[in-house]
Amino acid sequence: MDGPGKAMQNRVSQKTCRAQEPLSKAFEEKSCDMLIKKQIYWIGCLVLGNSFFLPLFASPPDTIPSYLLHEVEVQAQPAGPKAPAPLQVLDAADLKRLPASQVSDAVKFFSGVQVKDYGGTGGLKTVSVRSLGASYTNVAYDGIPVSDYQTGQTDLGRFSLENVKMISLQTGDDPVFQTAQMQSLAGTLNIVTQTFSPEERAKNKLRASLKAGSFGSIHPALWFGRRISSVLSADVSADYIYTKGDYPFRQTVGDNNRTRRLRNNSDVETLKLETNLTGHFNTGGRLRLKVYAYDSDRGLPGAAIYYNDYSGERLKDRIFFTQARYTQPLHEKIDFQANAKFNFSAIHYTNDAYAGGRFTNRYYQREYYLNATFRYTFSPKLSISWANDGTYGNFDSRLMHAKGIFPARTSWLSALAGKYETASFNATAKLLNMFVRNESRPGKTLADYRHLSPYAGISVRPVRDIPLRLRAFYKNTFRLPTFGDLYYSTQPAANLKPENAHQYNAGLTFTAPVPSLTLDVYRYAIRNKIVAVPRGSMFIWSVQNYGKVHITGIDLTLSAQAQTGTPFRWLFSGTYTYQEALNKTAGSPNYNKRLPYTSRHSASGVAGLETPWVELNYTLLYCGKRYYGEDNRPESQLKPFVEQGVSLQRTFRWTGAELTLSAECMNLLNVQYEIVNAYPMPGRSFRFGIKLNRE
Repeated sequence: MDGPGKAMQNRVSQKTCRAQEPLSKAFEEKSCDMLIKKQIYWIGCLVLGNSFFLPLFASPPDTIPSYLLHEVEVQAQPAGPKAPAPLQVLDAADLKRLPASQVSDAVKFFSGVQVKDYGGTGGLKTVSVRSLGASYTNVAYDGIPVSDYQTGQTDLGRFSLENVKMISLQTGDDPVFQTAQMQSLAGTLNIVTQTFSPEERAKNKLRASLKAGSFGSIHPALWFGRRISSVLSADVSADYIYTKGDYPFRQTVGDNNRTRRLRNNSDVETLKLETNLTGHFNTGGRLRLKVYAYDSDRGLPGAAIYYNDYSGERLKDRIFFTQARYTQPLHEKIDFQANAKFNFSAIHYTNDAYAGGRFTNRYYQREYYLNATFRYTFSPKLSISWANDGTYGNFDSRLMHAKGIFPARTSWLSALAGKYETASFNATAKLLNMFVRNESRPGKTLADYRHLSPYAGISVRPVRDIPLRLRAFYKNTFRLPTFGDLYYSTQPAANLKPENAHQYNAGLTFTAPVPSLTLDVYRYAIRNKIVAVPRGSMFIWSVQNYGKVHITGIDLTLSAQAQTGTPFRWLFSGTYTYQEALNKTAGSPNYNKRLPYTSRHSASGVAGLETPWVELNYTLLYCGKRYYGEDNRPESQLKPFVEQGVSLQRTFRWTGAELTLSAECMNLLNVQYEIVNAYPMPGRSFRFGIKLNRE
């Protein structure tokens, strides 16, 4: 389970500690020297580990461009209907129909997904696939993982949709030509951003948008792309968001008395800057270099507790990363890709409501990532790949320095995969080897870990003339405790064990224009599941292992289109999930009880009508009852809710440009609900926008 206590405890230290005095200069210099030596050692190992491939990489033969473009497209969006594992995709047209401004808003329309939202725009937002927890979901930005060494989960609230052209969710595995880290967890959420190709017909492209709405929100965004030469292009984007976030909600006091209140300390101000350099070379190589900077200053809206309106917690995030991806055919049967990334983040936490006075602390993360992947294609039907990923990351804070704790983790992942595919048959097998070395403090290093994780999947089309495919897969995943799990619980967590999950999935796909559907039945068995449980308040949580957890569920998706006369077109899509996530730990007082915040039933739907004058869209989200307590008592039950929204869009087109006007209403019926206990969500709100695209 992922709760606000766990997410926040990983960003803040225990409230029983006070800000420590600055360390001595000599102590800081010694720590810096140790860090530099470890980083040099790690980078040297990565270079040596991949250096024997460099002669092959140095002189690639010529290859026709059409083959290369196909391979790049496979990386962005794996084949869906033929895959043994479920794949869900929201493209640019789908995203336009949703009343969504952030990635977290759009992901709610995938089946089998839980998005934990801790109260409006300023609250943390994490994604969990099939109740496994946010730490079991890879979040990738243009194909390269976005990681958080502190919490193991990514806040989706930091990604707006203005620069996103596609979001895909792969549950299980299918592509063989991908990084080992992308194959290591239960699912991968891949965010693909807009880019400007050197092969674009236009020399320049410009997109500008402005949205404004309820609760003092304003959201301007700008994107500009330019072709530099026949092989190089560049694009830059800027995205700014501000909202006061003081939305009203009603709180029940006693049996029937309901009072109106305003959410406080929920303001957000963020600025994201991003630039890409894209190269399509005559040798067949493809390069994408990205630089990303994110600055956020926000209030943390605490739990809505009666007689306690004040929340004095604030968080400043400074995130910078640069990443590069290069793909190259080395031979007509050998393809190569390399990925590299450096990530740095600084977090400044303050609490003016701390009992002993103002509390403050700073946290720092650094990560170095390098990948090399090779694929050998024996024939159009058979291919194998070998991926090697190396990562070094550390986590630092003033309080941890004072305790002599220097957490660092070195990981090496190697994945060997093979795939056999015909028009009616697809079989994939993989073996992932994980080696992790942990460091914490001098003379007290945590245990190292080694683990082998197998995967096998199959997809069959029984009858050639019927677009029906049957599929199944098995996958083993292994997750280590994060730095936050180990060092920030209110109870000692040194004995936490890694999670080991066995995933079984069987399903079918029927891909026809009217309708198209998928159905999957799954069973997950997890040993030593890491769970955060509250102790006294929503911000004081402890971490423990559940001995055994079983998750059983059904995911259903359906989509259809209908033409009513020439100018009118109807579009429908929907998802439904049934899920039972139970604690099966023998001897536990909560044996056979549902895990907190897991509902049996959830659903979503989108309906759209396209006319020559306006585009009308309707959306629906449903979530059944849940419990926020481990014991599933009636008093800890959260009620079911239905959230509905409508939007209108009108596009005006002329030579080389188009202008789109939009109006949206979220939570149309003003339903008050909570995704997390005591964190009320916004009621009815409005947003208006204008967007210009010009070539």
